[in-house]
Amino acid sequence: MLILVSTILGTGAMAQSKDVKEDQKVLKNTIKDKKEDKHEAANDLAHLRVKSAIKERKEVRRHRRSIHKQEEHLEAHGVSHPVEKAKHQLKVDKDNKKGGGK
Repeated sequence: MLILVSTILGTGAMAQSKDVKEDQKVLKNTIKDKKEDKHEAANDLAHLRVKSAIKERKEVRRHRRSIHKQEEHLEAHGVSHPVEKAKHQLKVDKDNKKGGGK
């Protein structure tokens, strides 16, 4: 009986850790999308495309709200500082893509 209970709990913990990994990946992609949209909005505003810039800023705000919700979710599952970790991972990936990885 004890073995059965420990097996069920262990399986649940492994499935949860897999979900956390996927959620961290989603958070990283959301941060990347937000950064791209923010750059596009600034570029549109610099070229006086105001309507397009406003639309892009709305997307940035939507990404920002999503990032905060994902951060709260991951922190509830025991991940400390998920946004900072995701930003750091994006920077490492970018450096590796450039060929600056050691």
